[in-house]
Amino acid sequence: MTTTGTTAGTTTGTTTGTTAGTTTAVPGRLDGRVIALTGAGRGLGLVIAQTLVDRGARLIANYQHSVDELAQLRDRHPADVVLVQGDVGEESTAQALADAARSLGHLDTLIHNAAVTRDGLLVQMPVEDWDEVQRVNLRGAFLCTKHALRLMMRRRYGRIVYLSSVAAVMGNHGQANYAASKSGLEGLARTVAQEYARYNVRTVVLAPGIVATGLAVAIDPKIQKAKVAQLLLGESQPEDVAAAVAFLAGPDADFVNATTLRLDGGVAF
Repeated sequence: MTTTGTTAGTTTGTTTGTTAGTTTAVPGRLDGRVIALTGAGRGLGLVIAQTLVDRGARLIANYQHSVDELAQLRDRHPADVVLVQGDVGEESTAQALADAARSLGHLDTLIHNAAVTRDGLLVQMPVEDWDEVQRVNLRGAFLCTKHALRLMMRRRYGRIVYLSSVAAVMGNHGQANYAASKSGLEGLARTVAQEYARYNVRTVVLAPGIVATGLAVAIDPKIQKAKVAQLLLGESQPEDVAAAVAFLAGPDADFVNATTLRLDGGVAF
């Protein structure tokens, strides 16, 4: 198999023969990659999990509440899917994800997707709602990153993908806590990229627009309709986001680093 241009021994996925004695990676494939994904139990996370496995990844899937679809994915791919139940806001869950990666030999990519919302106008927002959103969305990202980095530093390679939101870029009525937590991911990602560049660890933040699944379905229908009307390409499908995540999790995106990519289809002014 071919190796990346940064770290000896890092594979780039499935290979095919080209000329005698040479091979090349198949674009888009994730064969041999060990990927940890938080918030994989439902909605967008579940679609991302399916996409990663379909592309050949070995997946460590975190979830908090039991979901039949995720268990079925594991049953269909028992050698390639490891389930880790737990609250990402607790350090024990981050440690369990790292332990699962060690059992598979290494960790190539961490994808932090787990998130919650507690919407409300800021002056009426209970402190508990503010704290809970920061605890899961931002503290969870910190904890999972902390434990993943130890594995990546040892191997001198790693990618970390943080799922953000267009709300972090533009703000959103009634979502001060959520927008703040997602904005925090950008600072975290850029700092991690600078601190661990010498270990070939790369980070990227992906900021989708309104997606037809997961947290977006909880938005008031009238507000959602107005928001979608502002998007040049309309509401995105979870498969669109999952495909982008799979690309960013793989070796084809190794030079995408310390930046935020918007996946909202464009916004009308």
